[in-house]
Amino acid sequence: MTFARWCQWLFYASLLFAALGFVVAVAPNLGWVGTWSAQVDAHFFPERIHPNAIAERSFLMAILGATIAGMYILQAFVVAFPFRNREAWAWYAIAGSNLAWFVLDSGLSVLHGLTFNIYTVNLFPLFILGIPLLATRSAFSSPRA
Repeated sequence: MTFARWCQWLFYASLLFAALGFVVAVAPNLGWVGTWSAQVDAHFFPERIHPNAIAERSFLMAILGATIAGMYILQAFVVAFPFRNREAWAWYAIAGSNLAWFVLDSGLSVLHGLTFNIYTVNLFPLFILGIPLLATRSAFSSPRA
């Protein structure tokens, strides 16, 4: 694939993850997000979950979803302009922020006994964003023709 196609992949993947962040924020019990939430609830509240805990989770999911949406909207803009223009800092910013998120989130998931989070959530963006980042790495280390 060409560099331009990889840029499109990254741009649209970023918009997809921003949309998923929106869903997490406004509908934390819908579909896949609801299944994930139920697994978290079952882990921390194996007997019965208190209604206050449900309300707190809803609030925290709103903050988490908004943060996810904001991060990926920013990433889409970085891809659309400086990344597409092969500014090296853009590649490092996208790769570094996503790798930092993956390592921290996955490590804390293991620490809290929620390893399912790694394979139900974390691996998808790692691969979807990692493939084009690896494929475009050389475009940022060699002079443009």
